[in-house]
Amino acid sequence: MKRMFSEVEMCRDVAIPAKQLKKGHSPPHQQILTRLLQDLLHEKACREHGFYLAITALKSIGNINSTTDDDNPQADDVLTFPVSFTCRTFLPARGNIMVGTVMKVLFNGLNGGAAPAVLISSGPLRYAYLSYLKMPDYHFVPPNSEEEEEPCFQKDDLTKIAVGVVVRFVVLGRRFKVSPEKRRTDVYVLASVEGDDTLGPVSLTGCDRPYM
Repeated sequence: MKRMFSEVEMCRDVAIPAKQLKKGHSPPHQQILTRLLQDLLHEKACREHGFYLAITALKSIGNINSTTDDDNPQADDVLTFPVSFTCRTFLPARGNIMVGTVMKVLFNGLNGGAAPAVLISSGPLRYAYLSYLKMPDYHFVPPNSEEEEEPCFQKDDLTKIAVGVVVRFVVLGRRFKVSPEKRRTDVYVLASVEGDDTLGPVSLTGCDRPYM
């Protein structure tokens, strides 16, 4: 089974306006590292390695490349630094066991829409989609406005999967959502609590970290 966490070596160009670098109060290497962190935070993830969690080592900063916008002579020069670093990453794969917190119950499917389900958040993973079809022995309990009860999925022994409940689940598959205009990638997974008695609600209140 593929590990969710990896330590990978990466190389990328970090661009900083020359004017900003000259007037900066911090050393150039610190500004480069700060910009690299900002870029990774914005991009969030990539298809090959998944979510960027942390830069664990800065290996090298290469020679400066300077570029100028020929269409706009008034624009500031941009300095580009090739940077080599190691990064801790997180990419769920089929068969991985995770733990997360239910963030939302979806039940429009009862009116002919998508199937009832819950959305689970786990660490940097915002959405793990758990369909009621992958929750054997659970039945949907609609909201009760009179008793101020929220919708949930419940078993005959009153075990519930509802908003705020911590759930252990297995990953069935993953999907990527890429926004080229924002240069941002997100990862979503399909989840299941079927076929294993250790899967389902657990008593780790407030835990939203991947299960290791």
